[in-house]
Amino acid sequence: MVCIKCMRLLHRLPDSGGIFGPALQRYTWRQLSSTVAVKNQTAVADHLSSTVAVNNKTADEGQPNLSKDLVGRTIWDPKNGIIRISKSGQRWESVIGVEVHAQIKSNSKLFSTAPNEFNQPVNSKVAFFDAAIPGTLPVLNSRCVLAGVRTSLALNANVNLVSFFDRKHYFYADLPSGYQITQQRKPISQNGSFTFDVMKSDIKKEYVKTSHLVQIQIEQDSGKSLHDDIDGQCLVDLNRCGIGLLELVFAPDLRYGPEAAALAKELALVLHTLQACGGRMDRGELRVDANISVRQPGQEFGTRTEVKNLNSLRSVTDAIEFEVWRQIAALEDGQIIENETRSYNVETGETVSMRDKERKQDYRFMPEPNLPPLVLDPALINTEKENLPKLPAEKRSELHQKYGINKDICRTIVDNPHYFTLFMECVEYKPLDFKSVANIMVLIIQEYLLEYEKIFVSEHDIKSSDHSVDEIVTISAKDLVEASNLRMERLINHTALRILIRSKLDGDTRTIIELVDEKDLRLIVDRKYIQEFVDDILKSQSSQVDKYLTAKPKRKARQLVPIRLAANEDPRAENVDMVIFNDILMQKLDSISKKD
Repeated sequence: MVCIKCMRLLHRLPDSGGIFGPALQRYTWRQLSSTVAVKNQTAVADHLSSTVAVNNKTADEGQPNLSKDLVGRTIWDPKNGIIRISKSGQRWESVIGVEVHAQIKSNSKLFSTAPNEFNQPVNSKVAFFDAAIPGTLPVLNSRCVLAGVRTSLALNANVNLVSFFDRKHYFYADLPSGYQITQQRKPISQNGSFTFDVMKSDIKKEYVKTSHLVQIQIEQDSGKSLHDDIDGQCLVDLNRCGIGLLELVFAPDLRYGPEAAALAKELALVLHTLQACGGRMDRGELRVDANISVRQPGQEFGTRTEVKNLNSLRSVTDAIEFEVWRQIAALEDGQIIENETRSYNVETGETVSMRDKERKQDYRFMPEPNLPPLVLDPALINTEKENLPKLPAEKRSELHQKYGINKDICRTIVDNPHYFTLFMECVEYKPLDFKSVANIMVLIIQEYLLEYEKIFVSEHDIKSSDHSVDEIVTISAKDLVEASNLRMERLINHTALRILIRSKLDGDTRTIIELVDEKDLRLIVDRKYIQEFVDDILKSQSSQVDKYLTAKPKRKARQLVPIRLAANEDPRAENVDMVIFNDILMQKLDSISKKD
């Protein structure tokens, strides 16, 4: 194996954007990749050709194909909670604990001045310390510490006034120093709790779950290895190396894949609200590791496996559910579950073995000699606690209780921070109906976004948005409330409201009133005109009117439907106030009925 520092010195070339140029942009680790490939090929061969006796089987040797026939039922037991019932009828309980790695939202990295920026040219944002150049020293970023304190307070954790940094030693290509600076002995906080909603899934139940937070620790992120299968090379990008991470370790108190996904989703919202993390899993800003085991109810914990680097909510759910049923099928087949690390293949929907943990790796933890203890001022903690923003759960409660909005719509608005910002701006303009404003956002605006594949950004956040101008749309709170009020005053119908909102999203600069007048969207409320409309419909539907008049009271509503459908199909219906139309229609029918 070639020493990483020797490789760095041997391949150092002239600068081209980063401090090392192409040298750091294209490391070749032929020995490393070939060794790993041989080991993986051997493992796969052993897996496929296993013929050992049942008592000596492992979970990977002769692993059953997890078809639908092997996946049993997941039910809600009032006494034991989530229970798995296998095809053989045995009852199992899955035990799940997650570790969440959240990239801290800061301008620079944790211990260096290199910029913390996404999607930059390879190895262009690397400081000397990030590349482990001898003689460079770490300087702690206070912004990262504040993010850790704020997150700890939001998750009800006990903040340690004194915490320590440690070195965790292991060799990997994208970790130039050969160790990670983390907090092993005493992290920044411990013993918290996190409550979140679990929505309806296979078990058809919606409930509230609380998970115990073991600890939060501040640590470095590693670089990124890019595997070139064609040339058999492993390329390294160190732009991510040294970015601050919050590692949130939760107790193994989850029992279901959707619970873990719900935890990750709510946590991403909390971290975004705190400005501690962007929370975008598609960018790697939030990554989930899941520790999974199964046992029969009331038994001791089983042997766990760890599924690493789950980067979407769907992957969190699917990977956990696959692994649970894989372990159940293996145990019922007489196999042994190995304590190992696995990865999730999105294309196949399966977890695959990466490396075993049977022999515990010695990370040789030692105190970080170049960093003193992290000592926090109690006054700082109190200030941060007083200045905590409203968390998502509090926002949803406020929308529901104060403004009378449906819980599902509340959830949609809060899940999109730009929607919530827009709604609160709309409140300042005193709309006639808050529900109407909310419905416009989650129905008309959402429909537009899905149709044109756009991203909504609130008006005040456009400049700070990291999306391109072509990707985003916006509407001002003033325009939205004005359009909503016109609808509530019955000056326009729903079709006209949809036209107005979509026009503003298209970037139309005319005012709402100008759009209404120029597009002739006002409703006709002239009762004389509407009465003539009613007379025409009654004449054209004379046979149906006779059926209505002769029908029994319970059947009259059914006979009225064709008459109203005929009215709605008439072109005049688009511009007429149909509430007035229906009033006049019923008056006419009652009048005819009395004459008869």
